[in-house]
Amino acid sequence: MARWTGDDRAGDDDRPDWERMWTGLRDGEFLGHEEGVRKRGLVSINRGWLARGGLLRLYADRIEFEPNPLERLMLARRWSLPFREIAGLERRPERPDQISPVGQTPRIRVHTADGAQFDVIPAGGTLDDWLGAMHHVWTWQRRSEEDDAG
Repeated sequence: MARWTGDDRAGDDDRPDWERMWTGLRDGEFLGHEEGVRKRGLVSINRGWLARGGLLRLYADRIEFEPNPLERLMLARRWSLPFREIAGLERRPERPDQISPVGQTPRIRVHTADGAQFDVIPAGGTLDDWLGAMHHVWTWQRRSEEDDAG
């Protein structure tokens, strides 16, 4: 019995069609190729009491959030955060096998240079994929800035 590995959406596994369709929607495949986008997908952004759902895009120098149409009706705006303004990335809880003591959904906590923080909650169990991708680009960006400065 073949099982889906995370990369194959061709239909040669034992997943139902609705699950394959959900994976395509979650990852924004309906948008086609977007120049410069390294990763994209559905997320919730939680900034204190305000949470927004939409599409997060990861570029080489920034992350960009585009609210879904319903959120835009409630005056949510698209925003961008350069990696140079990110002070840290943290997985909450620290390990996948841990359960949050306060019952929160697993998330990425983004700490900004000005001391603020917000949470990114990816859809469909893709937290560790997002964390790895964001951490890789953020680390690369910091190294290139250190090389330029020194």
